[in-house]
Amino acid sequence: MRSILLRGFDQQIANLIGEDMERKGVIFKRGFVPTAVIKGPDGKLTVTATQGDIVEQLEGFDTVLFAIGREACTTKLGFENVPVKVNPK
Repeated sequence: MRSILLRGFDQQIANLIGEDMERKGVIFKRGFVPTAVIKGPDGKLTVTATQGDIVEQLEGFDTVLFAIGREACTTKLGFENVPVKVNPK
């Protein structure tokens, strides 16, 4: 997570939501910026993320959620090379 959870929302509620998600097994890496997601032969995802000079690889995920904001900046992500549908809005 690059910054705070649910920026723009009431932070007391956002923190309660985050705590509940963590109790249910969601892993938040705070202050890290994801740089790569790779799908392994077993179908599991490995995420590479950085925080300054620190590089971490986290393995074994079924799902990785990217919340990129209200206006997606997707033109340079290479979606034309993978089976991803993009809403032009």
